[in-house]
Amino acid sequence: MSQLLPHRPSVEHTPRSRDAYALQDETTSAILSALQSETAREIVNALGDNPATATDLAGLIGTSPQNVHHHLDQLSAAGIIDAVDTWYSERGVEMKVYDLRTEHLRIDLTAESPPEAPRPAQVPEHE
Repeated sequence: MSQLLPHRPSVEHTPRSRDAYALQDETTSAILSALQSETAREIVNALGDNPATATDLAGLIGTSPQNVHHHLDQLSAAGIIDAVDTWYSERGVEMKVYDLRTEHLRIDLTAESPPEAPRPAQVPEHE
C-alpha cells in the first residue's frame, strides 16, 4: 500500500516573464527593503531553482524555519514571491509552497511612473 503523506505533487506555476517599476514607485521601496537581507536574497535564489516550502528553504540556506517565514512574509508583501500551492507533511500539516512571482524585475531609475513591462502572450497567471 502506498503512503498518502507526505503529499508533494508537482507544482503547476509559471512565473511572469518581467515586472517593471519606477524608482519612485511605492512598490519599488517595498522590493528594495525586502531584498536588503542576505537571507531574503538566498531565498529568492533558491526559489529560482524550484518552488519550495519554508521548511525546505530553511534546510537549503541553513537557517531556521521561523527566520525563513519572516522573510517570506516580506518578500510576499513586496510582490516578489507567491504561495502557489499547498503540500502536506507526514503528519498531515498543510505547508504553503512558494515560488517567484516573476523571473525578472526591472527598476527604471529615471522614470516617474512604472515603465511598460513586456508580458508573455499566453502565460496564465496563478494566484
